[in-house]
Amino acid sequence: MVAHQSLVCGVFQKENAAHYELFVYRLMDLSTKSKTLFAVVMPVGPGKETALDTLQSVELYCPEPHVVFIIDDQTKDGTYEALMDAKRPHWHIFRNKHSHQIHRLVHSLCFAFEQVIARTECELVLRLDQDALIIKPGLFQEAIAYKKSNPSVGLFGVYEVDYNRPRNFEFHKRLFDREAAWYRSLIGRRPFWKNHLRIAEENGYKRGDNVFGGAYFVTRECLEAAMKIGALNVPWHWHSKIQEDVYFSMIAVAAGLRLGHFAAPEGPLCMEWRGLPYPATTLAASKYKLVHSVDKGPNTGKIENGGKTAREVFRDLRVATISDRETTNLLSK
Repeated sequence: MVAHQSLVCGVFQKENAAHYELFVYRLMDLSTKSKTLFAVVMPVGPGKETALDTLQSVELYCPEPHVVFIIDDQTKDGTYEALMDAKRPHWHIFRNKHSHQIHRLVHSLCFAFEQVIARTECELVLRLDQDALIIKPGLFQEAIAYKKSNPSVGLFGVYEVDYNRPRNFEFHKRLFDREAAWYRSLIGRRPFWKNHLRIAEENGYKRGDNVFGGAYFVTRECLEAAMKIGALNVPWHWHSKIQEDVYFSMIAVAAGLRLGHFAAPEGPLCMEWRGLPYPATTLAASKYKLVHSVDKGPNTGKIENGGKTAREVFRDLRVATISDRETTNLLSK
């Protein structure tokens, strides 16, 4: 119990601790860590229907024991209340005291990853966007098999290529170059991560390289190593606009691990920054198990999906799966 208390007290003492609702911390909850192998971390913004729909995809297609960590970004449209109403025993729901939005997502995720370490013994964490969906079973098993085959990889997902083209990291490289410029230290704008970047580059990191943030897996070893070097204790005034997926990718390498590709064309993730790579029915008939982004952009609308949105198509397939399972259970009795 004492070890758990000291860790949580460390969270209390952080500069940015004031930006979270502290009533959610209960030391008694940490007296016994969850021994599940997997955890899911999902930051949530406005949109109770999409948030609950994505969580339903996790619960249906991931029957393995797991724990879910949800970070509500101070939503005002009833999303937080809907999440609390739907809360399951293995869900931990936290709420930012102030809205962080996209530019503070790194802070929300640092907090969530700390909670994963404190509350579970899981080996693997799926970081999932609200507009991503799991569309088939078997994702966790493929991920753990990949982890065992690639022990030096700490963070994996869409890395080497997009589903149909090489990835381009030039925008992120330019942002690193601009924020790491010498003159920023003179004006009090030295980015928090500058020493981490130096170490990462010594370990072979190339500025801008990243695993796409729509969904990715990160190992416990990576998170614990990141915590050890102080990379999860990001100050509120961190003087950076680096996106969270770029930050955590760089930190993984700074912590002594590598980035890995776990996506199309060979892996189970098939994602696009905006919209879907293919219409929903095409993806449903494919080998892919996780897709992004289902809510806006190409291949998500009714025109491309036979009169339904992509999310509606995937929801109908889940309903059919549930119905088939219930029928099988009845017939087996």
